[in-house]
Amino acid sequence: MSEHAGVPVVVGIDGSRAALDAARWAAGAAVRLDAPLLLAHTYPDEATFYNGTAMMIDAQFIQELREDGNSMLDATTAAVLQDHPGLAVERDVRSGTAASHLIELSRAARMVALGAQGAGAVTDYLLGSTVLRTVNHAHSPVVVVRGASTTASPDTRPIVVGVDGSQVSEKAVEEAFALASAFGVGLDVVHAWSGEKQHGLAHASKYVDWTAYEEGEKAVVSECLAGIRDEYPDVPVNEVTTQGVSADVLLRHATTAQLLVVGSHGRGKVMGALLGSVSQNLVHHAPCPVLVCRARL
Repeated sequence: MSEHAGVPVVVGIDGSRAALDAARWAAGAAVRLDAPLLLAHTYPDEATFYNGTAMMIDAQFIQELREDGNSMLDATTAAVLQDHPGLAVERDVRSGTAASHLIELSRAARMVALGAQGAGAVTDYLLGSTVLRTVNHAHSPVVVVRGASTTASPDTRPIVVGVDGSQVSEKAVEEAFALASAFGVGLDVVHAWSGEKQHGLAHASKYVDWTAYEEGEKAVVSECLAGIRDEYPDVPVNEVTTQGVSADVLLRHATTAQLLVVGSHGRGKVMGALLGSVSQNLVHHAPCPVLVCRARL
C-alpha cells in the first residue's frame, strides 16, 4: 500500500471559476491517486481588518458567509461528482484567512491545489496573496492550476519536470515520477544549462570544450534519475538537456505538457518571502498547471 493511501488532495474553494477549474483538476488527480478530495473554504473572523483598521463584523453576517461557503462547496461537490462518480469528497469550512487554513491542511495533504487568480498585466505579475503565501509556506506540494480549463484530467500528455541537481530538484523528480505513474503517462526530464553568454565567456568560447561541458550537464540528469527509474519501470522517460535559460526552456516544454513540476527553495522569512525566480516565472506564465515541491518539514 502506498504511503499516501487515504491522504487527501486539498483544493481551495472561493466561488471563482479558477477555483472550480482547480477542483476539477484536483478531482481527476485524486481519482488516479486513490485519494479523497478535500474541499476547503475560509470565511472571515468576526474581527477583521480593513486598510489596517480593526473592524467588527456582525455575527449574523458571518453566519451568512458561512452558509454561502457551504453552498459553494455543495455546487463544487456536484460538479466534481458529475465528472467522477464515486469519488470521496470531504469538506473543511472554517473562519480565518484562506492561506493559513490551506497551510494548516497541507500538513496532512497529498498536495494542495489552487486556481490561478485573475488575468491581465497586474494580476499576471502578482498572483493573489493566498496563492503565493500557500505556495511559499505549504508543507505539501502545491499545484497552481493554469491554462485552459478541462474536465478531462489527467489526460495523455506527458508530465514535465525541471531538474538542476539540487536537493529540492530531487524532491520534484520523486513527485513527478509518482504522478506520471499514477496518471499513466510519460515523463520529460528537462535540464537547461548556460552557455558562453550566461557565463561571460563569449570572447573565450573558442577555448571551451562545449561538447565536454554538455556531457557534464547530461550527467546531472543521469544523477537525478539514478535509482528512481527502477522504482517506476512503467514510466517512459525522455531526458532533455539543452542550452538556454531555465524558465524559458521549461515554458517551451510546458506547451505540450499536462503538468509542470519544479522544486523551490526555502520556507524561512527570507527564502519563504518569494518563490525562486524560475518557480515564480513558471507559476505566473506557464500554459499548464504548475506543481511546486519542497521537502516536508
